[in-house]
Amino acid sequence: MSFLRKMMVVAAMIVCQLTFAQNTPLRRDLTNAPRFNGTTAAAKAAELNDGEWVSMGMGRWRDDFVTRVFNVECLEMEVEVRKNDAYPGVYRVMAPYKDYPFTSHQEIDPESYVEVHAEDPDHVYFCKYNTGLDIDGQGALLINSIAGYIVEHESFEKAVAEGACGVLMDGVLLFAQNTLLVRTEYSEDDQWMYANMNFGGYKTGFRLVLPDAPDLELAIDVQGANEAKDVLNVRFEVGKDCEKVRVAMMPGKASNDDLQKILNGSVAYQDITKTQDVAFDYPADGVYTFYAIPYLNGVNRRVTYLTKELNYQNLGWRKLGFATYTEAFLADMEGQLIQGIEPVTYSVEIEESTETPGYFRLIDPYGDNYPYSTKNDYDNTRHYYMEIDASDPECVMIKEMSDGCGYNFGVGKMVMWSRADRELNTRGKSKEEVKEMGYFGKCENGVITFPDEMLLISFPDFYPFPYYANVSGKFRLVLPEGAGVGRIEATQTEGEEIFDLNGRRVQRSAMTPGMYILRQNGKTTKVLY
Repeated sequence: MSFLRKMMVVAAMIVCQLTFAQNTPLRRDLTNAPRFNGTTAAAKAAELNDGEWVSMGMGRWRDDFVTRVFNVECLEMEVEVRKNDAYPGVYRVMAPYKDYPFTSHQEIDPESYVEVHAEDPDHVYFCKYNTGLDIDGQGALLINSIAGYIVEHESFEKAVAEGACGVLMDGVLLFAQNTLLVRTEYSEDDQWMYANMNFGGYKTGFRLVLPDAPDLELAIDVQGANEAKDVLNVRFEVGKDCEKVRVAMMPGKASNDDLQKILNGSVAYQDITKTQDVAFDYPADGVYTFYAIPYLNGVNRRVTYLTKELNYQNLGWRKLGFATYTEAFLADMEGQLIQGIEPVTYSVEIEESTETPGYFRLIDPYGDNYPYSTKNDYDNTRHYYMEIDASDPECVMIKEMSDGCGYNFGVGKMVMWSRADRELNTRGKSKEEVKEMGYFGKCENGVITFPDEMLLISFPDFYPFPYYANVSGKFRLVLPEGAGVGRIEATQTEGEEIFDLNGRRVQRSAMTPGMYILRQNGKTTKVLY
């Protein structure tokens, strides 16, 4: 299997854009436009020497190439776009990195350009372009599209068949996730890295907005629930050219079926005409998708959607505050497969099950508080939980994070768990057998630790077998005060004494929810009521 073929297979697995059908998209009439079928860059360049390239004005180029190499935000720059009446559907984006905020070690030629081929708006590509942007002195970055790579080395028809092309709709060019490429000018042609990986929310991912595109910009921001936790307020920002925007909230992840139900009115929706907050019924916690469908000239256009896991009601869990987490999956793994990551200690929000004392979950342990995390490499569309069963302090285990940890290190999904959980729940061992093997962690004095090499990490998108983590025993989780304590009911028990945290004796009839000190049979423990 060739390098490019491998890239296409992996890209096909990872692409997460929806293929929403649209009615009569706003496009130029390119019915009789010529199409390029040349197999080399030189042949195509020769075909474009006729006519005059005229400026259309300033469009916008949002980068998701530099982000792949340097973990910076997806920055958007104004760019000049030119067209030539001799070649309808072909655009030249002039030196898109000329005004990029980071300084280049090389001069960027203002007359250089990315040549975008949109003769067929449903199958758009561009070929290799030297940005001239050399941020670290190791050579300028080259960018490409997988479709352009195929066109250069094989044919346009092959690029279409592979599903690698972008789409130009309503004056905006988009590519599916992981179908763009980046490398340095000194690396080989088989060393391209995926780009356009940041599909985590508003203002992320590559796009090109042409100068004459209508303003159909939409943004969705979940504001929060009301005091009763049964109504959710969501803000929709609406572009000036939207005649109206149909908005809706649907349970689950985004789907074409739900979109069609919203369009045909078979589910609840609201039509708005300006930026405003919209109230939705909020029946329960879970994953929801918010849709915003703009209309122009009476026709629905490209949908904007936001999928997010919400837990405002938080049933079944109580908030404990923050635990202190010392990371030992990425920074303390077998063979140090991921370079440049050092052990770090930081705070992570933690909750405890109301049904099983000592069963905890860390909320987004690799999210905003993780020192290596940036806005571009973490999936903020939902929460990722690390569930830790310490209900038996002598037999602690971490449940398998089968959906990954939400952090994008360029190696696909990263699954983390403990060897004890694997032996119990995958290999069918008994608790006594796993304890005899020495695989469990321990919770002592509010601190959870694991023996060396008793944690696991896997990269299932690329390799089927897990690696040992916590190789040198760096994992440590310090629980906040009150975690895992006992609970007492309303019925008084003979011989017990109850005190508040100031040492004052209290009667059960006067107790309010909170933490107390229980003295009974010569033992003193903290309890929750």
